[in-house]
Amino acid sequence: MKKLLLTLIISSPLLLFAQGSQVNTQSQKALGMAGAGSALFIDETSIFYNPGALVKMDHNSIQIGANAIMYRSTFQEVGSDQTHNTKFQISPPFSLFATFGPKNSWWKAGIGVYTPFGGGVDWGSDWPGKFSLNSLSLRAIYIQPTLSFKLTDNFSFGGGFVYNIGQVDLSRSIPVYYADGSTGQAELSGTGSGMGYNLGVHYNLEDEFSISLSYRSKVVTKLEDGDAQFTVPAGLSTSFPNTTFNAELPLPSSLNLGIAFPVSKKLDVAMDATIINYSIYKELNFDYAENTAVLQDTHSEKNYQNAFSGKVGLQHQTTDKLALRVGAGYVYSPVQSGYVYPETPDNNRIMASAGFTYEFSPKWEMSGAYVFQHIQPRTTTNIETRLSGRYETYIHAPGLSLTYKW
Repeated sequence: MKKLLLTLIISSPLLLFAQGSQVNTQSQKALGMAGAGSALFIDETSIFYNPGALVKMDHNSIQIGANAIMYRSTFQEVGSDQTHNTKFQISPPFSLFATFGPKNSWWKAGIGVYTPFGGGVDWGSDWPGKFSLNSLSLRAIYIQPTLSFKLTDNFSFGGGFVYNIGQVDLSRSIPVYYADGSTGQAELSGTGSGMGYNLGVHYNLEDEFSISLSYRSKVVTKLEDGDAQFTVPAGLSTSFPNTTFNAELPLPSSLNLGIAFPVSKKLDVAMDATIINYSIYKELNFDYAENTAVLQDTHSEKNYQNAFSGKVGLQHQTTDKLALRVGAGYVYSPVQSGYVYPETPDNNRIMASAGFTYEFSPKWEMSGAYVFQHIQPRTTTNIETRLSGRYETYIHAPGLSLTYKW
């Protein structure tokens, strides 16, 4: 039993990378259309959405942006009428993009620093799943230098190298008890890294139609020498040694197709469809620097499936300076029922959004967006922890970005 508990304590800290933690908030313009717009928007955020479109910019720019992701999840254990809620907290994914190169040239360069995976959740230490999780905070920071080239005025391609730095902090209760009835505690932290790439092609037919095709590779994130700290009664300290561990997790690749076309002189429609290759995440293995009878190297089945998302949005150029947007989307979860964890109790989700861009001058503009996500209710029993109950999650994500152009 103790060996199982230690397996679960150590084997979950990276799960937030791979479940519902993908946070595509790199462009407030796209976010205002629920994530659609890879074919429509040609600006510095094309570094992320489609490097092939970057060269079609007629200027250079720098943009900084951030979101305030507010995540609220509820859990009701099977057979109980009590509902448990996560504590209120804000996770702030950020992005920084800059472009360089001659104006209206056949090439353009850029660099992006952004957080496509991450988040935070805090269930506290007084809920039925406390031996699975108390709290978790995680962030994956991608650094991506990019080059983009124009073959014709209409067709272009590009790519970027991705270097990832991932950070994680996790805590959970251990079912060992002090004399006052309080439980032991496990705290895990670590930093990982990985590499990948981002490719894209973009085609536009004058101002009538554009199409975007992009591929983001998997990034195998390796966590080395993570710290595992245990607070337990003195008599159990030799069974729960403070130690280090290594693990790796492939962050999934994705293939995105986007199209955009005008409905009228002031109204544009954009649609994006994405296949995310989560099926590469079959298992999670951990290698511990120090083993005991209850702390052994572990192997945990995950068996994720490929996921799909579809998004559509409208942009209305209300005035010369103001553009307004709305959007909606649907995301199919990669997580099968028996593999749902309280880190991100994932399920299929619906999205709705609104946003704007206001141009203060030819050099300065501000964009803002708000997106709402509802992760549909799911009653499930985890095959490892046996935690059984109903999860439901709501996510609110307002954000702003400021762009300087020259």
